[in-house]
Amino acid sequence: MKGELNPKLEIGDRVMCYHMEGETQVPPGTEGTVVQIGRDPFEVKGEEIIRVNWDNGSKLSLISATDAWKKVEPSDINEQSDPSWTFITENSDVFENFDWRWFRTFLTKIRNSGIVNMFGASPLLYSGRDHIDRYYGEGREDDEEMQAVLDDAEESKHKIVQGVISYMIANNKDLDNMDLVNRYARHFSQKILGLYIAFSNVTGSLD
Repeated sequence: MKGELNPKLEIGDRVMCYHMEGETQVPPGTEGTVVQIGRDPFEVKGEEIIRVNWDNGSKLSLISATDAWKKVEPSDINEQSDPSWTFITENSDVFENFDWRWFRTFLTKIRNSGIVNMFGASPLLYSGRDHIDRYYGEGREDDEEMQAVLDDAEESKHKIVQGVISYMIANNKDLDNMDLVNRYARHFSQKILGLYIAFSNVTGSLD
């Protein structure tokens, strides 16, 4: 299904659930109709609680800070043939353990800076500020877009580590095995980049 992930919605819109944090009543692929939209009092400004009458009878609301959906348009073809749908269903561990919305914003900053071809951007998610500055920052001290990347580089590194630890604990992996931790950091950084490419609608300008 074409279109961005988590678009702005209006009452009456048809939506399809891609991921609902911690819930099983609305599995991926369930469609429904938006009946109410309100501000989420527990999140930062701009986040919403979206009440949906799901076709399976559930009344659970979408939480814009954690959940994932797409708007269903009349012209949409069978969702099962969409490569982005395959990514969602096969990579739920990204949504469950990582702040994917934060990484979407950070990857956009990397794209705007133009420091790498975006298909090779995943190492920048775990490299940290010093590494990025050393290899990409020369002569760009006054470049605002580059500085925006550097400002968030350490937080990105920490969020990758936090997500990896969350995944490893949930799957009974050995946290003392640093080779395994590093391997998962590379693995999930590539998955997060895949999510960005699948849903950012910028695949025509990723170089």
